This record gives sequence, structure tokens and C-alpha cells, in this order.
Amino acid sequence: MPIATTSTEATHLLADDRSFQDLLWPYLAPYLVYVAISSIPDSLLPAEAAQGLKLVATAAVLFWFLKCYRFGPLKLFHGIIALLSLPVALLCWIGPFYLLSELGILDVVSSGKGETFSASYFYLRLLNSVILVAIFEELLIRVYVMGWLHQAGLQWQEKGMVASILDTLDQRPKFLIALPLSPFAVIGTTIVFAAGHQVHEYLSAALYFLFTTWLYKKSGSLWVCILIHGLTNLTIALLVRYAGMGWLWG
Repeated sequence: MPIATTSTEATHLLADDRSFQDLLWPYLAPYLVYVAISSIPDSLLPAEAAQGLKLVATAAVLFWFLKCYRFGPLKLFHGIIALLSLPVALLCWIGPFYLLSELGILDVVSSGKGETFSASYFYLRLLNSVILVAIFEELLIRVYVMGWLHQAGLQWQEKGMVASILDTLDQRPKFLIALPLSPFAVIGTTIVFAAGHQVHEYLSAALYFLFTTWLYKKSGSLWVCILIHGLTNLTIALLVRYAGMGWLWG
């Protein structure tokens, strides 16, 4: 039984007055800025300064394109759903690391336990991951990429997979009567989301994204996904800081 009925506001999060190609830059730019700054070597930009620059630059880009974004309504029960779902989200993310370690496939659990971070680095990274990453990743992946692949999936049997994906870039988002959660869109978006992480995080990212996509379907709210994303990143940061689980910030 659905947690909430999908509203028109939640269904239509992509502006329909521009093509997917025109919408690409507003959704992609914050991610590119964040990743570009993350790629600067410590020898050129100290870690604390990099976190500060990411905070300022990424927030500025998000603010610049703010009029392009739609989030849907935010209600109290969205926060309650996110809080109640947090343990499962954490299990989806952290559990696979221990599973891979137990199976002898990849052991990241035993690494990074003794890492220490300066207070300024920790709090700047905390702000980045809890607020900025939770917002721009959900906008890019859950709104833009999922909407794009959903519309492409409606045409792929006629045009072929690659042609339908490319042709959709020239199209405007179509009117939807439900969230863009077709199998084609969900599978494709899960792959894109996982690919944005490190190799040893692929399984965790896929499980986490599938679970939060289920929440998205049941709640009909992008805010549920943003809130649980932020809460998950907050909990991970606290585990890194106070439980010696530095490998979670590998």
C-alpha cells in the first residue's frame, strides 16, 4: 500500500519548456564543479581548502540555476519516512563492505580505521556531503537522468537503445501520469549512480539506490530521497569521526 499518493508536483519535476539537451547543463554543472575540485591534488590545494572551495563553488552553481529546479512539496511526514528508513539505507550501504570482506573478495573494512581528520576538514566535508551532495546528486540522477531514460525507454523498441537515448536529448519532457520509474529507467539510472562511485562501492551504491527508488515510488516525493541521502551521509560522517570507520570516506 503506498505511503502517499503521487502528486502532480512530484511527477513533473522537469520543466517542459526546454529540451533535455537544454536542461543538461543546469543539472550537470554542480556535479562537474564538485568533482573537478575533488580532483585537484593536495599538493596544489590543501584538503581543508578544497572542501571549503567545493562548498562555496557548488552552492553558488546550485543557486545560479535554482530557478531551473523543481523539488515538489515538502511535508513533515517526508522527514519521518526518511528517519524510519535510515537503518535500512545504512544497511544497504555499509553491509556489502562487510560481505565482500567476509567472502575474501575485497577487504576495505580493515583499512582507514586509524585515519584522523582536522576539525575544519571534517565539518566542511560534513556540510558538503549532507547538504550539497544530497541535493545535486538527487537532482541529477533521480530527476534528470531518470526522466531522460524513462522517456528514451518509451521509444527504444522502435528506434533501438542508443538511438532512442540520443534522440531524446532533442525532445522536451513529456507529460507524465506517474513517476518515471519504468524498468529501463530504474536499471539505467542505477548503473549511472553506481558508476559515479569508486569500484568497491558499486554494490553498496546499487543496493542503496534501488532501496531509495522504492521509497521514491511509495512516497511520491523527491524530498524523501534528498532527506534520507543527507541523513545517510550524516551518519556515515559520524561513524568516520567517532567510530574509527575511516574507510567509509575512502
